[in-house]
Amino acid sequence: MSKNVFANGREVSARKDGNMSNGAMPDTCLSPPPPPAGPIPIPYPNFSKSSDTSSGTRTVLVGGDEVGIKNTSNYKKSNGDEAATKALGMGVMSHQIQNTTYFAAWSFDVKFEGENAVRHLDLTTHNNMK
Repeated sequence: MSKNVFANGREVSARKDGNMSNGAMPDTCLSPPPPPAGPIPIPYPNFSKSSDTSSGTRTVLVGGDEVGIKNTSNYKKSNGDEAATKALGMGVMSHQIQNTTYFAAWSFDVKFEGENAVRHLDLTTHNNMK
């Protein structure tokens, strides 16, 4: 049996499906320079993995694992900006590094457990401060 499930032509975002969410480039972070200069703003890529799904469905499973739903699920961390440091102020806009990714879009008519299903390629926001 296939583990791929689609909603409105897009694959449903489940923990085991191996999808990635790429944040809009660049994620500019203050990074350590060689001494004696101060922090330098450097653009980094930013991405999250569906394997980091948190707070997904409890009864609806795809591939034997939880599925993402509107306003509940997230990817626990984003990657790519690890070289930035907390001591230097982290992200220029978000003031975060490696923080949570939330969905900003979802299927309007496919629901799991009463909430809209999130899908691969739906809009996300990275490095949230929650």
